[in-house]
Amino acid sequence: MDSINQGDIKGEVKSQDHQDGFDYPSSRSAWTAVAVLSLTYMFSLMDRQILFLLIEPIKQDLNITDTQVGLLTGVAFAVVYTVMGIPFGRLADLWVRKYVIIMGVSIWSVLTIVSGFSKTFTHLFFARMGVGLGEAGLTAPAYATIADLFPPKKLAFAMSIFVLGGSIGSALSMLLGGMAIGFVESLGSVSLPWLGELQPWRLVLIIVGLASLLVVIPLALMVEPKRHGKVARKETDREGGALSEDQPLSLVEVLLYLYRKRNFYGFFILAVVLNAVIAYGAAVWMPSYFIRLHDWDPASIGISLGLVTLFPVVLGGLAAGKMIDYFYQQGHKDAAIRLMLLVGPLLLLSLSMFVYIPLVSLKFVAVAVYYFFSSMYAAVFPTVIQIATPMPIRAQTSAMILFIVNLIGMGLGPASIAFVTDYIFHDELAVGRSIFYVGLVSFSLSILAFWRVIKPFNRQLANVVEDG
Repeated sequence: MDSINQGDIKGEVKSQDHQDGFDYPSSRSAWTAVAVLSLTYMFSLMDRQILFLLIEPIKQDLNITDTQVGLLTGVAFAVVYTVMGIPFGRLADLWVRKYVIIMGVSIWSVLTIVSGFSKTFTHLFFARMGVGLGEAGLTAPAYATIADLFPPKKLAFAMSIFVLGGSIGSALSMLLGGMAIGFVESLGSVSLPWLGELQPWRLVLIIVGLASLLVVIPLALMVEPKRHGKVARKETDREGGALSEDQPLSLVEVLLYLYRKRNFYGFFILAVVLNAVIAYGAAVWMPSYFIRLHDWDPASIGISLGLVTLFPVVLGGLAAGKMIDYFYQQGHKDAAIRLMLLVGPLLLLSLSMFVYIPLVSLKFVAVAVYYFFSSMYAAVFPTVIQIATPMPIRAQTSAMILFIVNLIGMGLGPASIAFVTDYIFHDELAVGRSIFYVGLVSFSLSILAFWRVIKPFNRQLANVVEDG
């Protein structure tokens, strides 16, 4: 292939790799693109989660109930986000991916700003739906873009940098949200020209939305890499219907392909879903554990958890990416699956430490350890999808897997822990034990599923043309 697509990139770039007929952008262009996507992901998570720690002032200002709060933080965002990821993923496989991402960023940023002006629960509910709609246009297209910026032997570390942006955004949402609560309690209302009187929680959402909107500028200047990879000819002959770069598959054809490969995709999705259940559940209920059992206030626990988790997620994500790239280059191409398998017991051990160690200071150490290994897992998950999925359907496949994982994880994770607390222990102070027991079941089953997926994963890699 002679050059990068000049319609999407200004100026020529030198290839960082030219193997098996595939050209990649220069190392500088590729890493710049990853940095821009990571920054975008960071703002995505901040816009998504900062609402969690602004709940009390929102309740007071809009006079809404806990049930309505649950709808705002769960259903309003999750349903639209998970469902709309699939059409956005398909659009990314057919169109310029960075344009899809720009469209998504513009939608969620504007709707975050609109959230700050919401006067009623209904207004805020639909604004949060809009945020979910916009954020659905980021993750799957970004996964597919990064997979075409680097050859497989360098992909894991690059993907870990992108995932790191989300982890940092999540930690910052707790940290800044905690600070905002203290700010709300001391400042009161603010009067601005043309905007009138605004409560501090509204100002926070407006500022975050405006900051996210600025990310459109570097996204527009970012390299759009040429698409690489396709299904090997032996697979085409055996199973019929080539995944051609020239003829995009219909959604039904994509689903049929995934069904034919169900021994890999089925068990892999099962393993990831099981981990997502405890990941989402623990994230929601850890603050309540400290508030209920140790009398912490929401502002303090938000700041503390943000500070405690920030550095472990950075170190864990980077370490995982480097490890997978190293072992991949040594010929251990299933290293990503094996790492996800090994991380499960360590996550379970850190959860048990968090719940059963009596000293609060050591509980925070356990939280740091948990997020260190959790970030390793999160960094590797998208790498597996990209290296095992043919190029023409990478974004769609990512979107479908994320649809299942997020819908079940967001839906069952917090609810399963609440169910154990209310109907098995009958004691809200048992929330820590509920986190552990849900984690015990989830991690144990996911370990078995990951063990089962190793051989199908290796067979799947053999059927995909690898460029590096």
